[in-house]
This record gives sequence, C-alpha cells and structure tokens, in this order.
Amino acid sequence: MNIKITGKHVEISPQIKLFIEKSIERLEKFEHHVLSCEMLIELNEKRYKVEIDVEVKKHRFTASDESFDVTTSIDKAVNKMKSQLKKFEEKKHEH
Repeated sequence: MNIKITGKHVEISPQIKLFIEKSIERLEKFEHHVLSCEMLIELNEKRYKVEIDVEVKKHRFTASDESFDVTTSIDKAVNKMKSQLKKFEEKKHEH
C-alpha cells in the first residue's frame, strides 16, 4: 500500500509518522485491496484537522476528524475509515 502523509501548518514528527503508519496498516484488515492512502494533517488555531483518503479498486473513501490533540484526531478519522471499509466489504459479500 502506498501511504502519503502531508502536514499543513504543522511538522510531522517521526513518532506521529510511525503512529499514522501503524494505524493505517490496520485498515488492510478490513479491505485487502487498498491501493493507496493519503493523510492530510492541518493545524488551524490550535485544532488539528485530519483527512484520510483511501483508494480501493475503483472506489475512493474519505474520512475526517478535528480535535485539539493530533493523535485523537488520527484515531477517530481512522476509526471512521474502518467503519466505511467494513460496510463496503460487507456489501461486496452480500452479492
């Protein structure tokens, strides 16, 4: 899986980058055909906004969250993405 992490008005530390990579790797458990994942972390007036775009064979999913703590925002956005991928996987198996 191709992972791209971008910081806007914030520097991504090695610890945060490792945290992101481990969080994103858990997404493959729900959908094995994840082609790429892009994460944008933006700092606006002490609030971190995290957006995740995941590309899966002919489909694109987006999830986001915003809070005062960057790891909380990442966790919540990844959990939202997991939920979307889980629903997508369940729909595929219904057919």
